[in-house]
Amino acid sequence: MPRKARNMPVRVDEVSNPATLQEALLFLKRYPEAVPWAGGTLLMTDSAAWPEGRGTAILDVHRIPELSSIHRTERYIEVGAAYSLSSILALPGSSILDPLTQAIGTIGNAAVRNLATLGGNIAARGRFMTSFPALSCLDASVELRDSAGVRWHGIHKLVGPGNQPSFPRGTLLTRVRLPVAKWDSIAIKSIGEKSFPHPDANAFCACARYDKGAISDIRIATAGRVLVRDRELELTLAGKHLPLTRRELVTFATELAALAYALSASRNLADRLEAYVTAFLARSPEYIS
Repeated sequence: MPRKARNMPVRVDEVSNPATLQEALLFLKRYPEAVPWAGGTLLMTDSAAWPEGRGTAILDVHRIPELSSIHRTERYIEVGAAYSLSSILALPGSSILDPLTQAIGTIGNAAVRNLATLGGNIAARGRFMTSFPALSCLDASVELRDSAGVRWHGIHKLVGPGNQPSFPRGTLLTRVRLPVAKWDSIAIKSIGEKSFPHPDANAFCACARYDKGAISDIRIATAGRVLVRDRELELTLAGKHLPLTRRELVTFATELAALAYALSASRNLADRLEAYVTAFLARSPEYIS
């Protein structure tokens, strides 16, 4: 019998090991609360990943070939949801997926990354995981399947009220579309002293492009219990020449910190985010060639 984190036993009522997506979706239609199992690293470390107060149905997706596939074009890379994190890092020229690859490199150790999958890191229901801020900044897309059909959505479809995780029940994440883009500066950090699986752990991602001494695009996100990102605020810096004025820098950092506090009610998160954003923006001129 599987066990939750902190040695809390889980009652498993049903297990399915399908060989096709059709079989998997039929099982999910019958058991919409079923827990997909690929690498199992989240399920073995975080009790919030399991349904509370009832028996659990497990959907083992190891044998479904589409979930481990990969497809490349000049504009994007599509990765099956069961593709391991270490396999993403091993892709030729994987740096074209920065900041995602940098974020993946901070997850666990090599043994964990060999088991953990990109889909599992995205589809966590209790919190956003380490890859989510990077995927937000990349404006990645996800393919979701259920008994009604197949749909592509932007990654923010998985963000619900209050900017909390909202992965739809009875749905299987099958592919992730990662835009190929070049960034001039990237920062990936953990915010604060807590690390996963602590509920207050947060991941931070910032990336920017510059053109002729000015910011052409900038994206900044942090995620844990909630996702903090404000595209309208980011666009206020587009076209600004570097170095930013003190007023421009402080205004941006304090407004994003205020959003973080409004969403999380955590002064510690807001203060640390303000410090990280300030440091990233202050260092931007170093990356101008």
